[in-house]
Amino acid sequence: MKHLILFILVTVTYFRPQEACVKNRVVIHNELGPGRILEYHCYSNKDDLGIKNMAFNATPYVIAFHDEIPNLTTWNCLLRQGPNNKFVFDVQMYKAGPRLIPRCGQIRIWTAKLDGIYFARNLDTPPVLALRWIEK
Repeated sequence: MKHLILFILVTVTYFRPQEACVKNRVVIHNELGPGRILEYHCYSNKDDLGIKNMAFNATPYVIAFHDEIPNLTTWNCLLRQGPNNKFVFDVQMYKAGPRLIPRCGQIRIWTAKLDGIYFARNLDTPPVLALRWIEK
């Protein structure tokens, strides 16, 4: 009987339904400047969201998802900006670590600015410069 109770506790704790797990989010902002468009193409190991454009200070683009177990969820976005989209960076926006328990409620905030791409892990801390644009 002790083993059955332990099995039930482990099952409920570690293998809870997806509804109990708050979705993870990747948030993309365009702070390049007035009149500057950010082009982005986001894709995971499961989904391709296509090519989209975001105007300066437009509503941030949010990708909401659950971690896939046992496959490690990864989200990448190819960001482009400038004349003829000559400034480019393929950013790994999110990668789930190797684990048996999915992460819940994770947030990754990416902000495109003229001098580079900024990153933050939560809404309470200002983003820091993480990547410099690459000119193609």
